[in-house]
Amino acid sequence: MSAIILVAASDPFDLRMLSELCVSSGYQVLTAADGGAVLDMVARDRPDLLLIDTSLPVKNGFEVLRVVKADADLAHIPTLLVTFENDVEGRRQGLELGAEDYITRPFRAFEIQQRLRNALRTSPSGENRRTGQNRHLADIDVVDSMTGTGTVNQLYITLDYEFTRAVRYRHPLGCIVVHIRNHEEIEKRVGSDAVNGILVALASGLRGCIRGVDHLFRSGQGEFTILLPETDLNGCQTVINRLRSSDSDLALFHHSVVPRPQIAVGLGAYPTVQAQVGKELYQKAREATE
Repeated sequence: MSAIILVAASDPFDLRMLSELCVSSGYQVLTAADGGAVLDMVARDRPDLLLIDTSLPVKNGFEVLRVVKADADLAHIPTLLVTFENDVEGRRQGLELGAEDYITRPFRAFEIQQRLRNALRTSPSGENRRTGQNRHLADIDVVDSMTGTGTVNQLYITLDYEFTRAVRYRHPLGCIVVHIRNHEEIEKRVGSDAVNGILVALASGLRGCIRGVDHLFRSGQGEFTILLPETDLNGCQTVINRLRSSDSDLALFHHSVVPRPQIAVGLGAYPTVQAQVGKELYQKAREATE
């Protein structure tokens, strides 16, 4: 059985986005729009984790947290608070009341999923509902075991999330695809183990060219995709210039490789590129590498 997460937010958009993110990560979801409903549901359904907004009506997130942590039958349930990025005092208060962690707006899909997994691993229930093998498979599904980047599945989840957020808040969103054109030739010449080493080095080199808030995924054989939230066409071009500079002095690979990898870079930047869904933006960036 998958873990049950109770998501509580008064903003319908936030409630839907957080719920869909939890569902796409394999969790069961209960929802509530106010603090009173949260306490009623916790007493009745015993979720494995609470994800609650501090600004809930009726009873705010701090009041809910205070009640839950004071009840011996409920105190074991890990709680993550949703706050604004600049609400330092709110996060301090929440942690003092017993919250395990917090999530800040603007939301970052990969960060939320990691914080959920971390909190559930410390819970006596939650992730422990699954077998150790299933937990391992769940991690593999979102993190590429060789490069430590996100997987294709994680790319699609994050794409949908970030694109929806970009449309709602009218923020730009950049997507860069980096492809090794001669990937198959290199594998034939030096073997799969050497190619794997090249991919690991490339992933490391790409991380050095992007910000901490950007997302890096291994999206195919010899291919990586970068998502850059709140980054317009000019910002994406700056990253590409950085990539090109690193490629020219072999910093992307940390050492000389023969035959030398030939890097193709494709770019899609919303709203400059017209797209209806996140996958369209990715496809346009991917087509630009061909």
